Amino acid sequence: MDMEDILIPKERRDAVVLIGVDKGENVEFIKVYAVSEGKAKQTLEEFFSAKGLFPGDYRLVSRGTEEVGGRKAITTKSEEKLSSSLARLGLRLLSNGVLYLEGVERIYQFTLVSEALYRRITSEKGEDVREGPVPEFEPLDVLSLGVDVLVENLRGIGLEELLPPNAILLREPPLKEVRELLEKDRDFSIVVETKDAGKYSSLDFPAIIRLPPLTVEEFAAELSERLGFKVEPERFLDYPPERLNLRNVDALAGLVRALLVRKRLSLEEALSLAVRLNLGGL
Repeated sequence: MDMEDILIPKERRDAVVLIGVDKGENVEFIKVYAVSEGKAKQTLEEFFSAKGLFPGDYRLVSRGTEEVGGRKAITTKSEEKLSSSLARLGLRLLSNGVLYLEGVERIYQFTLVSEALYRRITSEKGEDVREGPVPEFEPLDVLSLGVDVLVENLRGIGLEELLPPNAILLREPPLKEVRELLEKDRDFSIVVETKDAGKYSSLDFPAIIRLPPLTVEEFAAELSERLGFKVEPERFLDYPPERLNLRNVDALAGLVRALLVRKRLSLEEALSLAVRLNLGGL
């Protein structure tokens, strides 16, 4: 493959390059899919040379193999979740063609981000990534980029459906286990979910996401939606922040329903008793 060929969009059988470019056409994100690690490395080197880019300006944030599964090809359309995530960062997803996967069971990938993009999607100083310069950026979109992420999830959001195929979710894992995994050469990314990000402050995660607790208004609104009647926020003014999360909304709603059915209480009685039980007030 000559240097110019790698920039021409066309049908491919060995490797494809997906990039995220800003309004000035600067390449801020690079993902290479290939039929082998060797082909992925060769393709990445040729792409850098053809575009006149310097490897030192980019950080490798993810690499490894993925199961092809039911995918027939890799295109910008098949990478819809990635395209959406990049769009929120102000980037447009482009590629040098279509990689057909007929007869291929596993593919290798490299993912790199520019130093500028890296600074925007990380919180090395502990700041919430939502405070960055892109107002439309959703912190959880970082998960689809395939990098290792530490999530301080005080909101109780379910993360399972947001993970890319080559990621594993660990909830409150031992520090030693995470350190060993981060240092390993592996074919998957790691998402650590915790209620105390400080426990893992000694580890170098590419991205840290902090999801704050629900406000009492949000908590009441979520509970109202689940129960089918309005619940006033004032009931939860004494709730500690760690109880104001979506998982506790589901737990409290289930408790209210159980009291209504099994104890035949009125709505007011069931809700009042459920709140007291939920707080450990009896």
